[in-house]
Amino acid sequence: MEQRKREIKYDYLRTLAVFAIIMVHAIPAETDNYRQWLFSSAVTPVLLAFVGIYFMLSGMFHLRSGIRSIKDFYWKRFSSIVLPFVCYAGIYYWYYQCYLSLEPVLWYKHIPAFFNALFTETVPMAPHLWFMYVIMALYVCVPFLARMFHAMSDKELKAFLVVTLLFQGIATYLPALGVIVGPGFDYMIFKGWFIYFILGYSCIRLCRRRSYMLFALLGAAGFFVTLFQKIVTPSFAPGIHDMAFPMIAMAVSIFLFFEFYGDIRLPVLSKTAGLISRYSYSVYLIHYLVLGQVVKGITEKIWIRHYYVPRFLVETVLTFIISLAVAVVMDETLVRLLKKVADHIWKWLIRRNGNGSGKQL
Repeated sequence: MEQRKREIKYDYLRTLAVFAIIMVHAIPAETDNYRQWLFSSAVTPVLLAFVGIYFMLSGMFHLRSGIRSIKDFYWKRFSSIVLPFVCYAGIYYWYYQCYLSLEPVLWYKHIPAFFNALFTETVPMAPHLWFMYVIMALYVCVPFLARMFHAMSDKELKAFLVVTLLFQGIATYLPALGVIVGPGFDYMIFKGWFIYFILGYSCIRLCRRRSYMLFALLGAAGFFVTLFQKIVTPSFAPGIHDMAFPMIAMAVSIFLFFEFYGDIRLPVLSKTAGLISRYSYSVYLIHYLVLGQVVKGITEKIWIRHYYVPRFLVETVLTFIISLAVAVVMDETLVRLLKKVADHIWKWLIRRNGNGSGKQL
């Protein structure tokens, strides 16, 4: 969004979200004792709720705005989302397949290999990039979804949410209970991460005039149900994160907390959050490489490696700071250059086809 239209509460939420995702990846998968396991089990669901919040933020911004030109919308998403994604994916590919490679490969063979990895979701050592494939698929649908939702009444939107959540609940929980729901559910369009995408828009539209207390209670209930499930029934964990109803409740509760109470305008805090928010997308893209190849190498050599909580907190902060620095440098140099080149090509194509003053699609 433009600076004059910027809502600071969403800058705060983006900043907290990228920090939470980094922390999720910094928390060790293995624990040495029950206290560490309990701490991880309690903290991880809250942090993972911010994955859903990422989708909610994106859905809110894109579905609530009127899209006048489908062509322009797709081009802006290509310029702001796809190009940086290709750049940062290229860094991962170069680092693991070129810099660390023990077998020399002719340079021109890397080009098809890289794009094959990009298109098949096999960019080396970058499992977090799954998010990009989901969000890009959703962006393809945005111009049409926005029109659909704007045409709905509030009553129709509520009915749509109920149906969507109902079928997602069936797909999530019944197979874990031994009930085969059949292949028909594989063809359901409105399920998966799409739910969070539409919840961002729906929460803003339907819940602004309601009391936050109900959503706070739902979020707290979601947290305790998830923790109870992990402690008491660890073998029964159908979608205990991701699409589980308790996780959705936590994400909605946190999202609406910032919607209700996030407009705190302290100059230093607002400017810092605005800066981080501006580069948060690139921080997300690069943080996994920074954490795995830089920060963990540092913490392995110092005394803090012996302490569970201090170690992953330090790793989170260091990864955040280094990733932000890399994102600023990359976005203001290579990514900006590629965007300018792409914009020139786009404008040249428009002039060449004589569509500069034509009707918008």
